[in-house]
Amino acid sequence: MLTSKSSLWKYVSNLFVSIDQLGNAIAGGNPDNTVSARVGFYNHYYKPYESQGVPWYWRWFENIIDFTFYPVDGWNHCHEAYHNDASEIFDNRVTNFLIAIGAGVIIIPSCVLIAIVLYTLFLFRIVRPRTIDRELNLHRRFTTSNNGLTSSDREIDEYGLDFDLSRVREDVSELKSLVELIENKLNPNI
Repeated sequence: MLTSKSSLWKYVSNLFVSIDQLGNAIAGGNPDNTVSARVGFYNHYYKPYESQGVPWYWRWFENIIDFTFYPVDGWNHCHEAYHNDASEIFDNRVTNFLIAIGAGVIIIPSCVLIAIVLYTLFLFRIVRPRTIDRELNLHRRFTTSNNGLTSSDREIDEYGLDFDLSRVREDVSELKSLVELIENKLNPNI
C-alpha cells in the first residue's frame, strides 16, 4: 500500500519508465533503456557518428523529446537520460523501419500528449525544471558500478574461471584504466 505522496509519485514514475522501456523495445532498442536515453546515446556517444555526423532523425527526436520534458527536466533531457542509463548496453543495429516505428507510433504521439500535460502543469506552476545534483548522480552511478563488480566477483567465486579469459582480461584492463583516469580527475593534485 502506498503511504505517502512521494511513494505514490515514485510508483507512478516507475510505471512511466516501464512503459517508456517497452516503447523502446518495440522500436528495436534494448528493453533496459528508455527512448530518451537511447536518443541521448545516439546523439552524443555513438562512436560511428563521431566521424560521419549524427543523422538528422536522431537530432529531430532529441529536439522533440527535450522540448516535451523541459517543464520538469530543463533542457538536455535526452543527454541526461543517457548519463542516468549509461551502464546499459545500447543497440547498434538500428534499421530505418524500426526508426520509423519509433517516430510515427511511439515518440511523436507520446510527446504530444505528454507535452500538453506538462506544459499545462508548468503554466500553473505545479511543476518546474529540476536542478541536477551532479554529485548525487555520480555517487549513484559509482554505487551501481560497484554493485556490478561485486556481483562479478561473487560469480567468479561461485563458478570459477574455466573458460577463455581473453575478453574478460581486456575488460578488466580497461576498467583499471578508467578508474585511474577518474581518480586523477577527482584528485588532480596527487
